[in-house]
Amino acid sequence: MRFCPLVAIFMVAALALSGCGGDAAPTPPPPHHPFDLAGSWLYLGPSDGTHTLVISDSSMVYTDVSGTWKSSWTVKSYDNDLHHFQVTFESGNGTYLPTGQSSSGTYEVNGTLLTVQLAMGLGSYPALEGAGSCTGSDGDPVPECRLYIHQN
Repeated sequence: MRFCPLVAIFMVAALALSGCGGDAAPTPPPPHHPFDLAGSWLYLGPSDGTHTLVISDSSMVYTDVSGTWKSSWTVKSYDNDLHHFQVTFESGNGTYLPTGQSSSGTYEVNGTLLTVQLAMGLGSYPALEGAGSCTGSDGDPVPECRLYIHQN
């Protein structure tokens, strides 16, 4: 019976080396791709007051250049390949833009120019109309369309 403790030690060592009894390494999460729109943008038009828009992977902050209003939004999701994002309202002061509790957006970037088409709610993504101009085929401004230029 002198060999039983020795056999038990070898069995425990074999189990430990084989991975039995231990937690397997977790599968790593897929790589995180930064939001293509991250950065600072200056509003060009067509109808709202001049403001900046600072975007990160997790937030959008709109600030009037004269300092009279500001709104902060949480980025709930984004898809760089489909050019979509969804945001929910966090806080605001003054008569801020945009309004509502949540929005979905479709966007296009062409060089330093950003066109954003917003829709209220998180239900569906709006069709992007008038990319680069926010002007419809009839020559009228497209509602909820905004143009920005990237700031360095």
